[in-house]
Amino acid sequence: MSKITNGLNDRPKDETIAQSGEGLPDDSGKPIDVADDEIARVKEKLETDTRSKLKKGLEQDIDRTQRGSP
Repeated sequence: MSKITNGLNDRPKDETIAQSGEGLPDDSGKPIDVADDEIARVKEKLETDTRSKLKKGLEQDIDRTQRGSP
């Protein structure tokens, strides 16, 4: 096999750069079991946090324009 370089990254052209050398990673792990009510609770919290941040930013923008600040 011919080499790409002879520096610190010295490796054969047809050698993989992945750690496993097998191609695609093995993601066949056991899925996490989460209750539906937990999913709904976290989803609601994330949506509420995002909504309140956007609302606060919008209120600040409106306040700035009313005071004449860009």
